[in-house]
Parts: sequence; structure tokens; C-alpha cells
Amino acid sequence: MLKVLRHAEIPLRVAAVIAGAYLLYVFLARHSAQKRFSAQPAPSDAAYGGTGLKILQFYARDGVLYEGKSTVICYGVVNARSVTIDPPIQGGAYVSFNRCVEAAPKRDTTYVLTAEGNSGKTVSASFTIRVQADPDSLPRITSFGINRHIVEKGRHIYTLAFAFQNGKNVSIDPPVFSPIEDSAPFGQFFVAPDKTTTYTLTVTGAFGHKAQKKLTLEVKDQ
Repeated sequence: MLKVLRHAEIPLRVAAVIAGAYLLYVFLARHSAQKRFSAQPAPSDAAYGGTGLKILQFYARDGVLYEGKSTVICYGVVNARSVTIDPPIQGGAYVSFNRCVEAAPKRDTTYVLTAEGNSGKTVSASFTIRVQADPDSLPRITSFGINRHIVEKGRHIYTLAFAFQNGKNVSIDPPVFSPIEDSAPFGQFFVAPDKTTTYTLTVTGAFGHKAQKKLTLEVKDQ
């Protein structure tokens, strides 16, 4: 009976050894994993902008615009207590990680963003949007000439006709008629110069661009 008990102790000891080895394996594996984890740098505040004042972005969708067109300006700041943009943008500027607004500058414009932190420190960034004329929208005089010429009682009377494109205002010099606003893109007028005269037709477009054409009427001594 004693021998049986001793022989029964053998598998128990083997099981104890296996269990001990398993516990040691688990302990070492957890220790190794914990060591690897602690060896990795902890996520820093830098991933989220840190604690320093910073401009994340400040740009325009388009660097060059045709007159009358618009673009989008976007900006973003961190750790700022106030933000200003000069010249002012639509809706004003306020602290935001990411904000975009529409802008339609009428001429070349440099935008400057200034962000101020809690300490009073400021940082700034800038860019310039160029504004240029759209060649297809420039005013053009397509014709300006004599439509009819008659002599009545010794006076030369001319009917002058003109046509244009993309014009908002039409004028003539020397003045024969008052400047015409938003007129049809063609017209005619009468003149009876008593000497040789050069007439200058001016067509002004929506953005102030001008087109001119000259016409000289020769009047010989009567």
C-alpha cells in the first residue's frame, strides 16, 4: 500500500512542475509585454498641438482670381485666446481648429492672420491673392465708323455708328451726347463739325477697364 502511494506521488509532482512552469511563463510574458509597453514613448501633447501657440493652417483655395470671382480662405489655430485677420473676413475671425469662409477681394490683397496666446505672445502668417482681369470680360469696341454722310446747306452732316461688347458706360469726346449707362451694345449719333475733328469713343466695363477707338472726320475749307 505504501508503494502505491509513492508511485501516485510521481504524476502529482510532474503536474506541479508543469503548473509551476506555466505560471512562470505567464509571469515572464506579462513582464516582457509590460516592459515593451513602458519602453514606448507615451503620446505627447505635441500630437494635439502641445501647449504652445501655433497656426495650423492659413491659405486660400485660389492664389489668382478673375475680377468678380470668389475663393475660400481657411485657417486653424491652437492654444490661442484670440485671432484676427486683416483685412477682415466674412463673419469675423475667432479661435478655431479649422474654419473656412468665402472671400471676394476686388484687387490684389494680402491677408494677415495674427493669433495671440494666453501669455500675450503672438504669431502670424500671411498670403496674397492676386486679382486680374478676365480677358473674355474686357470691354471691346467692335466697330466705330461713318454710317452716312450728307451735305446740307454747305454743312457736312455725318451719322456715326458704333458697336461694342462688355460695356457698362459709353461716352464720346468731344461731347456730343451725355454718357450712356447700361445701354444696348450699339448705337448711332449725328455730328456736323465745322472743322476737321477727331472723335474718341470710350467704352467702360464693369470693373473700370476701358476700350477706346478714334475716328477723324476731315472737313475741307468751305
